[in-house]
Amino acid sequence: MKRKLLVSIFAGILFLGTAFVMTSCSDSSDDFIETAWNIENFNVTASQWSWNSNLNRWEAVRQLPAIDEFIYEDGVVHGFIFLGTQGVDEVQTPLPYIRSFLEDNGQGGVIDFTETISFEYSHLTNRITFYIEPSDGFQDQNARQNYNFRIVMIW
Repeated sequence: MKRKLLVSIFAGILFLGTAFVMTSCSDSSDDFIETAWNIENFNVTASQWSWNSNLNRWEAVRQLPAIDEFIYEDGVVHGFIFLGTQGVDEVQTPLPYIRSFLEDNGQGGVIDFTETISFEYSHLTNRITFYIEPSDGFQDQNARQNYNFRIVMIW
């Protein structure tokens, strides 16, 4: 009799445990988090760069309506620049892109500086600002080049 009672209690505990586990795990689509993404391409020509004397850098501002508060706070925004000629030697490089230069100063010496190409964005204004920032703060007109950018948003 004791044995039947123990087997019954054990079977009951096993049944209740299994029922608890089966009902606590949901196969609802609410448990599945879907990842979304968006890609925006931007072209900035040499004549579209303007000098920001407060920050000592070249800037080009574009609208980016896809940026919202959720992407800004909980998503990821990656920036890329295309270098080279499309279909020939083009490469896609992540931003910031930093280059170093040694330029002749015209007086028998050289100027050593770096140039950073990157971006910043705001969900408040839905704007993205691409910039070319020289380390020496010099307003070099030759820095203004045609560039193609890609912004990838993941949320």
